[in-house]
Amino acid sequence: MGSHVVFFLTRLTSEDVRDDYERWVRTVDTPLALQLDGVLSYRVVRLEEDAMAGVDRPGYSYIEIIEVSELEAYRAAISSAPQSFFDQFRTFIGSFDAVAGRVVNPVA
Repeated sequence: MGSHVVFFLTRLTSEDVRDDYERWVRTVDTPLALQLDGVLSYRVVRLEEDAMAGVDRPGYSYIEIIEVSELEAYRAAISSAPQSFFDQFRTFIGSFDAVAGRVVNPVA
């Protein structure tokens, strides 16, 4: 079975917070994510432009891509993160969606 991947699709509260959010991602969010049980890799990608003609970019600002070895271990670990982390997250992110899936074509 392949590993799980968790996606957070986020919208900033305002474009005015972009620089502060990206600094927070590098200095707070990434170090915390990489310390959580089960996290194999963590990336945050700014969504900037359409990739293909005729396919509009979705209305999200960023996508977080978190590869985890065990989804339940990740869920338990993230639920134990300090409340201050979630409070900081909410100062930057106006809304978000989250979904988990399983890798079906692992890289050789």
